Amino acid sequence: MLKDFNNLLMDLVEADKLDVAEKLFQEAQIYDLVLDSRTFSTIIKCYCKKNEPHEAKQVLDQMIEKGFSPNVVTFTIVISSFCTRGRVKKAFEVYELMGRVGCEANIQTYNCLMKGLCYVGKVEEAYKFLMKIKKSCIKLDIYSYNTVMDGFCKVGRSDEGMELLEEALGDGLKPNVVTFNALFNGYSREGRPMEGIELLKRMKERDCQPDCVSYNTLLHGLLKWGKVMTARKVYKEMVGIGLEVDERIMNTLLRGLCRRSWRNEELYEDVEDVFERIKNAGFTPYPETHCLVIQTLAIRGETDKALASLNEMIRVGNPPTLITFNVVIRALCNEGRVEDATLVLICISEIGKIPGGTSYRLLIKECNRQGRVVDSYKLYAAALKHGVSPKRPPRKMLEAGSMRNFSLGIPSHFLSE
Repeated sequence: MLKDFNNLLMDLVEADKLDVAEKLFQEAQIYDLVLDSRTFSTIIKCYCKKNEPHEAKQVLDQMIEKGFSPNVVTFTIVISSFCTRGRVKKAFEVYELMGRVGCEANIQTYNCLMKGLCYVGKVEEAYKFLMKIKKSCIKLDIYSYNTVMDGFCKVGRSDEGMELLEEALGDGLKPNVVTFNALFNGYSREGRPMEGIELLKRMKERDCQPDCVSYNTLLHGLLKWGKVMTARKVYKEMVGIGLEVDERIMNTLLRGLCRRSWRNEELYEDVEDVFERIKNAGFTPYPETHCLVIQTLAIRGETDKALASLNEMIRVGNPPTLITFNVVIRALCNEGRVEDATLVLICISEIGKIPGGTSYRLLIKECNRQGRVVDSYKLYAAALKHGVSPKRPPRKMLEAGSMRNFSLGIPSHFLSE
């Protein structure tokens, strides 16, 4: 009967039906069912999965009081649960209890304790603990080194993390992707992303294949510290081997490429490529990113594409910035498309924004250039009605015979108070 009960309890815990398992255990105690070591170990695992280490420790104490000897796996589960919640002092109390009952800790136990120390910022203590274990008969594994390396990298001590990598290699251990990712993260935090490029080469040389985390962390560091052109190369390598780039990283890269493409025409194709990849991946370009793409399209003379993207932003409820509208208006005016530029001006007002002096000034200047004096006056009047000073008055009336009088079709409500 007890065997069936234990099997049922284990099945419930493995199926994550933790509340049911807890209730079953409590009822077993009420009905004085004689429980064994496996029963207690299972319910300890249950409480740890529920992230309730205090309750797990109570059952552990109860188990020992009844004369059972928890094994190293049970002790380690409780230690890990305390460490995960940052309660390292309690974890070490359980570790000391292990020694008192004659249960010898294994490397997994020590790794949990070192991870807990690093989690609460006690990296130096974790390192000393690592060195203490190294001098014992316990053989360290790569996860032992990874834990302390990650701790060093998170507190700005990546050089010491690298020294630990060298030490692990000296011990004949093979670093894994987690090892290198810790260092990528450290270099990114410390403003040393270019060292991540050398690390990437070394990683490949050791036949350790970088994963999405490796590349995304490296890209984040490069972009954070303004190394956009290097990030561009890493991005292309990442896409080339079929890895998925993080949405936030793609947006950051695209913004950097947009700004640089205004001075470097060769980058325009990259802007289009990244923009399309964002949309094809099912992501929505961030508003700031979308605005810069529209500005880039307008600056590069792709005014129809800029207008289409402008309308798309408005359609999805992310109205572009006034600067973006003005860049499009400027591009249209440069092409002599006054009517289209005026529609963009009207659009600014219709989405609840107030066109600025720059918006009107650009259009008035182009109307003056084309000799469309009446249209200039209409725009100037509209600006004043909206409380805006364009700082560019219309050209004075010329002789009637030399004046080209085109109507822009400005709606009456646009000229009203």
